[in-house]
Amino acid sequence: MSLSSALSIARSGLTVAAQQTDIVSRNMANSGTEGVTRKWANLSTEVTGGVTVTSVERSVDTLLQRLDRENMSKLAQQSTVSDGLSAYTSFLGQPDDQISPAAKLSDLQNSLVLLSTLPSEESTQIQVVTAAKAMASQLNDLSGTIGDINAEVERNIRYDVSSANEVLEEIAALNQKILRTEDGSMTEAGYLDELDQKLDEMSSFMDIQTVTSNDGTINLYTGAGTELVIGNTAKTVSYDPVAGTLSAGSVDITPNGDGRGVMQGSLSGLFELRDEQLPQLSAQLDALAAGLVSTMQDANPFGTGGTGLFTDAGNVFDPASVEGLAGRISVNAEVDNTAGGSPSLLQSGGDPATPLGDSSYITAMLDGFNDSLTVDLAGLGDSLTLAELAPALVSQQQSLRATAEAATQTTQSAGETIAASRSNFEGVNIDDELQKLLVIEQSYAANARVLTSINQMLDTLIQSF
Repeated sequence: MSLSSALSIARSGLTVAAQQTDIVSRNMANSGTEGVTRKWANLSTEVTGGVTVTSVERSVDTLLQRLDRENMSKLAQQSTVSDGLSAYTSFLGQPDDQISPAAKLSDLQNSLVLLSTLPSEESTQIQVVTAAKAMASQLNDLSGTIGDINAEVERNIRYDVSSANEVLEEIAALNQKILRTEDGSMTEAGYLDELDQKLDEMSSFMDIQTVTSNDGTINLYTGAGTELVIGNTAKTVSYDPVAGTLSAGSVDITPNGDGRGVMQGSLSGLFELRDEQLPQLSAQLDALAAGLVSTMQDANPFGTGGTGLFTDAGNVFDPASVEGLAGRISVNAEVDNTAGGSPSLLQSGGDPATPLGDSSYITAMLDGFNDSLTVDLAGLGDSLTLAELAPALVSQQQSLRATAEAATQTTQSAGETIAASRSNFEGVNIDDELQKLLVIEQSYAANARVLTSINQMLDTLIQSF
């Protein structure tokens, strides 16, 4: 081997050692940075005997990535539903809480029991009116809460769609950068890290799948196969609030719909709340309101038109107009002492001929609590009485929330294991990197010694002339 060849080989060794040191240093500097993977240099021997860095590799496991993203989508969907239900049930209360419809209905029933023993006592009559107003107010408030949550869901759908489009554009832009970057370079590895982070972010909005091209770019699809990003072109996700649909380009991807709808992610959870959970909760409140209005109207139809204790915004109960009744139910103003009404109508039933002290109408109202309801119970049971309906409503709705929270916690626990495995595989171990530095240092020192030896030989040759 000539001195020039040895010099070239040693210089290449020093160059590679410097590049490896740079990579290891970057690994250590980014050890706590989210989404940055561990990297290393692939080396090859040249025909001259020297060594060169052929590419920079990233520590990634495509299976772990896929499992982690699937879990992210599932968790985002479940936690969105759970959060929405929790926001509502925090106002609903438990069956024995004083704020719950069950407690309010029990207070109304107890006040009627007391009135049945003192039917002509004005203070006792007012107590019934007060309990009835509290019952109606609670239903109004709960109906309003559902309306507020539904409005928040609509806002969040728009927000998520806007954010998802931003991420899709960023993914397309990163694909373009990767195309313009040297294959296997440190710069490309950095772009690929950014790309993985954006894919993780996208998976929180909807379930996704990816296909990696030979040029290093990715094509992104929904879980059902609808195109989202092809090369450097991103499809636009759009939401039609009137039709209630979600689209990617011209393809309908409405969650929980027919065809190619997204199945997981926060958008799926928001659509589930809007289209399934919140309407069901609202229908059950309407069922309780319908039971109250119709039962009290049948038992004691005092007031103009025979409205009774409760009204549909001042009107007689209409079985065809139950939807939204929980937000409209009110106490008949004709019996409300604070509105100039007469609480004595509870005792007389609006009939002047009713003997003072007669409790027949009050007893009929009490009996109504134990009669089977004829209104649609909105999935709360096959046959319930008014006294059973409110506790059943509170129990079922709280159970729905508890089930959603349990599912979220289960998915979160499973996801933590997957995420930890992925982090361990992709992340940086400082001890391992320090050991690599020692090896690189030894390589550097060996090549440096070769250069020193060559320098000494050259000096000796020069001095011999």
